[in-house]
Amino acid sequence: MSSEPKPLKSWIRLLEAGKKMTSHKQDEESILYPLRRTFRPVAPDITKGSLKRDFEQGLVYYVGDEIEDDRAACGLDRLPPTGRIYPDAVVKKRVILEEAGVFKKTAYNKKKGTFDY
Repeated sequence: MSSEPKPLKSWIRLLEAGKKMTSHKQDEESILYPLRRTFRPVAPDITKGSLKRDFEQGLVYYVGDEIEDDRAACGLDRLPPTGRIYPDAVVKKRVILEEAGVFKKTAYNKKKGTFDY
């Protein structure tokens, strides 16, 4: 009998998931000169949807028909007080995000509405 304990399957799956989350494609120049620039923007991939909605509509969460119906059933306005109701507030928010460098740090392309990674 071997004195080595068998590895736990859950730990192996957790390790594999961690490797997938932290691995990313690098171009040849980044491999040759790893200290020349950062590999990724500061925002993780999982936040792309929320950031995109925040940049475009002024809110982080999705407001669809179901949420509007629930709000109406509770006696509230169908639309929450967000950028849909106050479009000038979204414009002001975008100016603040631009001045603070948030678009650049997150690699968000405002014209295309996509992230560069």
